[in-house]
Amino acid sequence: MAMNSQPSLALISEKAFSGTTKPASSDLVAYCDAHDLVAIAADTHDVVVYRITGHPAFVIKRRNGEAEVTALKWKHDGSVLAVGWNDGSYGLYSGESGRLLSQGTVRGGGREREWTLNLAPDYGDDEDEEEGPNVTCFGWECHVPSSLRMIYDGAGKVDSLLSTEDWCEDDSLDMATGEYINNTKVDGRDAVADLTSAVATLDVTELLPRLTAIPSHGLRSGPDGNKFGTQATTDSVFAPPQKRSSNVDALFVFSSDGNVQVLQDETVKIGTARVRGSKPAMHASHGKSACHSVLSRDQDDALHASFVDLPLDTLDGPLLDVVSTNTKRIQNLLAYITQTVRCIQHDFSTGLQFPARVMANMNSELAEKQEGDVITNLYHLAMTSDFTPMMLEWLIDIVKETNHKRWDQAVNAMYANIQNHLFFNLMPALNRLSVATTTLRGHARFHEGTSKFEVAPEVFTYILEGVDSLRLVGHKMQLIIMAEHRQFRAFSKWLRVMIEIGVAGPGSKGAIETEEREVPNFDYSLLLAYLKDTMTCSLLTRHVAELIDSREVSARQDAEFFAHPLIARMGYKRTKEALGRVSELKADQELVWKEVPQTPGALVNLPALAAYLAANVRVAMERITAWQSKMLTAPKSLHIDAPSTAAVLDMQMIVDQDASPNRSVTRLLVLPPETRHQLMLYSVAYSSAGAGTASTEQPTMLDFDHEILDAKFHGPRNCLLLVCNEQAQYALMDIALPAPQAQTHEDELGTRSVLHTFSPDSGYKPERLIVGGRTGKRVCLVLGNEGREWRALDLDTKAEETDDLASTDDFMDGDDGMSME
Repeated sequence: MAMNSQPSLALISEKAFSGTTKPASSDLVAYCDAHDLVAIAADTHDVVVYRITGHPAFVIKRRNGEAEVTALKWKHDGSVLAVGWNDGSYGLYSGESGRLLSQGTVRGGGREREWTLNLAPDYGDDEDEEEGPNVTCFGWECHVPSSLRMIYDGAGKVDSLLSTEDWCEDDSLDMATGEYINNTKVDGRDAVADLTSAVATLDVTELLPRLTAIPSHGLRSGPDGNKFGTQATTDSVFAPPQKRSSNVDALFVFSSDGNVQVLQDETVKIGTARVRGSKPAMHASHGKSACHSVLSRDQDDALHASFVDLPLDTLDGPLLDVVSTNTKRIQNLLAYITQTVRCIQHDFSTGLQFPARVMANMNSELAEKQEGDVITNLYHLAMTSDFTPMMLEWLIDIVKETNHKRWDQAVNAMYANIQNHLFFNLMPALNRLSVATTTLRGHARFHEGTSKFEVAPEVFTYILEGVDSLRLVGHKMQLIIMAEHRQFRAFSKWLRVMIEIGVAGPGSKGAIETEEREVPNFDYSLLLAYLKDTMTCSLLTRHVAELIDSREVSARQDAEFFAHPLIARMGYKRTKEALGRVSELKADQELVWKEVPQTPGALVNLPALAAYLAANVRVAMERITAWQSKMLTAPKSLHIDAPSTAAVLDMQMIVDQDASPNRSVTRLLVLPPETRHQLMLYSVAYSSAGAGTASTEQPTMLDFDHEILDAKFHGPRNCLLLVCNEQAQYALMDIALPAPQAQTHEDELGTRSVLHTFSPDSGYKPERLIVGGRTGKRVCLVLGNEGREWRALDLDTKAEETDDLASTDDFMDGDDGMSME
């Protein structure tokens, strides 16, 4: 073969990492098919996401520097990247910016099991003292329920289901033509059932104004601050779900102990299953099959294929759609509310820092000279207009105009920020939370006593109790802010004039003119009230400050937590009565209540009530998860009769469109340990009908004259091989595979074509393959040089167009010009 006609694929990019970068293995490299992004675990325990051109897009940093990446997986649409860590935790990060969206853990202990009155941000970096399982791999699939596949064409196009707007009089909408028809069936679907579904899934929150971003004002607020820090990210979190989306978005999280967490819409936990063996290594699924297959090894390194069936038609039903939507909404709203409370606490503490420091310094000087305190001296000045030497020096040299501006800006900003948080963030979020919780409580009451929704209505009633308590305290704080802010503005105006008089000199002509011009405009009732009651102790303190040590109210179980004397007495009625008692107290007085002997002030404390609400939401989520877990059937497992030390190179699921929708075939590419010149193709058929059955046949043996380095599926009938001949020349080969479960001999396997060859002169030694992309832009990412370099090749475009690709015989013939490019 001539040199100028040797096979070569178009080179998209090549990337070489520095010597300090951790070598990238194929297991810790994830390719985003939708956006052509490459996620690689770096040696700094971070995940770096590159564009296909090799330029960095963003970096996912782990606050716990000791945690190492164990698994990477992109969502099918590229919107989310799942990252697993060796401390048992995993995080879901935005595919656009790398911000943390949500996190979880596969371990039973740790913070996730702790019940406490604590609103501290969860960074997901707390180390478990005991060793536990780690995340080994993820499975992500967007399923189309079989009942919907019967409606639409075979091309897989799925449109939205009927909404209430699609109904007029007695007519039904024909989805194929977009016209209304006068019958009770729409392509086999019951029109009445569709109308019932459309009514059940009505979302009244779409009529409410959108929630605004939460400005943190310098607060290091963790993942929730990233989620709600800008309006764009906030809108993405609370974006309304698509109108009756027919797809079921499932996420599988596999851990090294064989457990599988099943989540819907990324955050809604469906339940947990357990596969045979341990150390799940690979996952395969198909959008048109309800089955997920996972390959795992047991302690003897024997291979097992396990199949987990999802009840797609149930998960796509109207009840499950309502539960899933509102469950996710409640979780997001709770995070939004707790982040708002953290910001209120931060604004309150930082707003009073500078005034407190200025007054503390003056109080220490006055105490040394035995001249009282700042409040007494300011009160004396306001009543008599008589400047003492100490007060005059303090106003002129310490406070002066510059520090007065800082004082004024700090306190004004504090009141304005807290009021905005209450009005624009907390109250609208509480209203939305009430709507979502009431919706679920209505379904719980309607299905009470049945298995359709086995969650007690009282669980949601307790959430509403917490919501109403927070709303009462929020309204009370707004009234306090309006009153105290008026008082401070009067004090600030008076203080500025006193500084001007002090600078001009008391009794001087300029001071007298200032007094005649400004003093008549003072509101002494507000001024004296601020000096007497508010300046050193705001009424907001009891509602905002941390009143309880969270360690005093913590437990390992919910029953122990809610049995605590304080938690057991929390509720709307108690909060309402406590607010009435508090209104009769001064700011420096503590609430004393015989019926609530232990810290009764927590009944009107915003952080404590928010933590109580979070605990009740957690109980509801666990009850919903327990009910949904009953939908999952026990996975079916099958032993794969392969050598225990064989390397499984790739895994694929195929669904035959003409066969039963319950039937799927999982295929494995296995490289035996004794030889590198033979590839074994295993096919495991699984049918979810009835109790579920799995079967496997003898593997198809593919023999080669050259060493196989790696192999990956890149279609239902093809796989891509990375091979090396005796002259240390490397090439990519396209191998035609037999149809699933077909009795095909080796001589009927089809052609074996060389797609690309690598030049040995470049010093590049390919080692691993990653195949990705989409129709029209399929990409092969070749990792080489111990994982420190990649080359991205376009599988759909050849660099030099040739009539025929080289055959394997040409590749092995070193005398006919098949030396590398």
